[in-house]
Amino acid sequence: MRKNAKRQPDRGHKGAHGRNNKHSSGARSKALIKDETELESLLAGVKEPFVLILDGLQDPHNLGACIRTANGAGVDAVIMPRDKAVAVTDTAVKISCGGASETPLFRVTNLARTIEKLKDLGIRVAGTSDHQGTENLYEADISGPIAIMMGSEEKGMRRLSQDKCDLLLTIPMAGGVPCLNVSVSTGICLYEVVRQRSLK
Repeated sequence: MRKNAKRQPDRGHKGAHGRNNKHSSGARSKALIKDETELESLLAGVKEPFVLILDGLQDPHNLGACIRTANGAGVDAVIMPRDKAVAVTDTAVKISCGGASETPLFRVTNLARTIEKLKDLGIRVAGTSDHQGTENLYEADISGPIAIMMGSEEKGMRRLSQDKCDLLLTIPMAGGVPCLNVSVSTGICLYEVVRQRSLK
């Protein structure tokens, strides 16, 4: 692509909405976006809330992949900021393969305040960091009421969000790459919660 070429608008063709597969082609197209005022009542009715927070994702493909994984892992709610983050676009919904139509999605005005509300409900917030994580994902106890927070593709979690975390997790890397794609990291973290809960 030329450096100054304009990005074409999403016109509904195959490339604009992501690759077709046998799962996405039949998925419902409307996202289950809830009003943020409904979040507390939804989580209050769950014995052990399981939440995914996406702090400022920019790529709709990553957003859709994260929502798909969240649904597969049994997450009760996906929370994301309303500003400075990608919207729940048609592409994101399609990539989610139906996850966006089943898992409640909350776009909130003030993420820091929402995190405090989660804590008031007894939900611990575990952030993820490539370089500042203080606990190995596989050694930390994340089996109880938990919110896993992932940062943006380029910058990670915002400082204010990070400061609100109860613990910071790191995924151990065995090779030479410094980090993983955010949707891959999301899958690893969410299914570690699933694994730990299965052992209780």
